[in-house]
Amino acid sequence: MIRPVRRGRLSPGEMFPAGDPAYRVSYPRLRSGIKVRVVERGDPASPPVLFVPGWGCSLYVYRRNLPAIADAGFRAIAVDIKGHGLSFKPLGVREYSVESLVDHIEEILDALELVKPALVGHSMGATLLYHFVSRHPDRARSLALLSPVGLSGVPRMWLYRSLSPSFLDPIIRRVRPRTIVKLALKRVYGSRGSFSEEDVDQYWAPTQFPECSVALRQLLHSYDWTAARTRKLATVSLPAIGVWGSLDHMIPADGLDIYKRLIPGIALREIEGAGHIIPEETPDEVNEALLGLLSNS
Repeated sequence: MIRPVRRGRLSPGEMFPAGDPAYRVSYPRLRSGIKVRVVERGDPASPPVLFVPGWGCSLYVYRRNLPAIADAGFRAIAVDIKGHGLSFKPLGVREYSVESLVDHIEEILDALELVKPALVGHSMGATLLYHFVSRHPDRARSLALLSPVGLSGVPRMWLYRSLSPSFLDPIIRRVRPRTIVKLALKRVYGSRGSFSEEDVDQYWAPTQFPECSVALRQLLHSYDWTAARTRKLATVSLPAIGVWGSLDHMIPADGLDIYKRLIPGIALREIEGAGHIIPEETPDEVNEALLGLLSNS
């Protein structure tokens, strides 16, 4: 896993949480043999809250949420799912289907011995957790969907896929400019916050592993981003919230209306002026919504 740093990228030891004693970092091996990076904060005996990032993000996206949740009396746990951050990055399109990733989440819960945690997902990670609880409704205490993407389609997904055919994998392994990461962050932010050069470096760092970009391309092509049109989606009955930004270009015009049918009783909240990456752009509003859910479930 640990390889020489390439072209100025942060080393694994410099990536969040970079030796902060408030955090515990581990690399449990799952039943499948895959190792994942897990970062925790808070009393290990407290009720667990598992945070799952979305496509292209590491657990760094939750850096402004973990302290607030831990300080409120919970065991805040974030994980790099396979293909991301400092977790293993297996290659093969079957690794990144909805079914494979649902099994992956189950393996993570089992490895961490989490019986019934509260689940928090951002972007693709949110819809992945919906798929997980629809298959395993007894494995979750509650569900928080932050800017969920992957049930109603993604704008211009056809373009992203057409520009990343599999025969380009040898090139994708080598081309990972920092500028692309910076432009991507500009696109997903709204008008409520801003990112730093350090943030760009943290998101750029995982691309030092050649298989990272290929794994992300395979996930882009393998995940079912239009599940509402291709699958029979189950109704889920558990406490839940859905939070998104008013300037999120990845959320459909009707917001999260689809979840009113799939998760009866879900509490929906739109954050004015926020973009797609609300866990870090508007952390106060997100933390308030999360703590409201956790205190009532």
